[in-house]
Amino acid sequence: MNHYLELNPIRETVSDRAGSFELIKPESFIRSPAISVVMSVYNGEKYLRESIDSILNQSFKDFEFIIINDGSNDSSLEILLEYQAGDPRIAVVNQNNLGLTPSLNRAIRLARCEYIARQDADDISLASRLEKQHRFLKSHPQVAVVGCFGQVFNSEGIVAPIGNLKLSARAMKRYLPHKNPIMHGSVVMRKSPLAKVGYYRDFFRHSQDYDLWLRLSEHFDLAILPEPLYQYRVSADAVSVSRFLVQKQYADIARQLHAERLAAGRDSYDTFVRSYPAGLPVRDEVAGKCEYHLFLARGFICGNNLRRAREELLQAWKLGCRRPEIFVLLLKTLLGVRLLSMLRKLKNFGFRG
Repeated sequence: MNHYLELNPIRETVSDRAGSFELIKPESFIRSPAISVVMSVYNGEKYLRESIDSILNQSFKDFEFIIINDGSNDSSLEILLEYQAGDPRIAVVNQNNLGLTPSLNRAIRLARCEYIARQDADDISLASRLEKQHRFLKSHPQVAVVGCFGQVFNSEGIVAPIGNLKLSARAMKRYLPHKNPIMHGSVVMRKSPLAKVGYYRDFFRHSQDYDLWLRLSEHFDLAILPEPLYQYRVSADAVSVSRFLVQKQYADIARQLHAERLAAGRDSYDTFVRSYPAGLPVRDEVAGKCEYHLFLARGFICGNNLRRAREELLQAWKLGCRRPEIFVLLLKTLLGVRLLSMLRKLKNFGFRG
């Protein structure tokens, strides 16, 4: 943690389209920073310090850090206020629980900078991340969003690389409707393109990033830096596990709406809002656990740890998973590393160039 003289923050009640909230910010900034980093946290006390420190310890220092406390009932707010009191770059928003999507929109609208960096409250940014992404956006004005390669990790350590697919701007537009290759927490975005497409859309309680990337890709370029600068945490707790399946449901809707816009210039977003005013129903916990084990198996296969991949597939099988994918993944673990690498190259060949 950076050691600044203790500050006397300004506390004020502010209102926007989502309601009222308390804004706790430094008395003043010397000048406008180059990047606004935005984070939302809900009951994230376990990993929050580690995540905040990874931003404060960046080699690139010229940023403001807007952190939303989204109605936490653990010690998250106390941790945020401790950091805010010691670092003049940090502003804290204390609000009732709204969820990630409206919280991010609130933070982005409060941001003073054109460049908006994301950071999730349980993940880790490597020290040169902001510096390299800022430099890239400065030299590529046509790019609205830049992510980076990363690593998936859990309580046992690094599981596998993630998002490590080299795509040209044209290849990205072809690949994106099939799968989201950009880690949400790893990106730096330009604020003006976000405003043009309407920021995150509130219906998307999950996969809000994928819906945004697809809408942005219809007007701008998206890119991924080919360096592992971000670490994405996965865990087997109930909330994380249930999230895997519902993310897939929302992602399918994002793809459908993207196809509609390409075909007709508009989509049926309002229909989904009317049909599911409380969001999509969450599927059962067992199905979520199966998806979690399949996710880890895919990661271990990417990392060539085929024995661990088979262990995760066995766990999914014991839970009753009989999806065709489990047999495909098992076959991959039996083929071996060399043949697997050849198959992966053939699969990705069509998206290059």
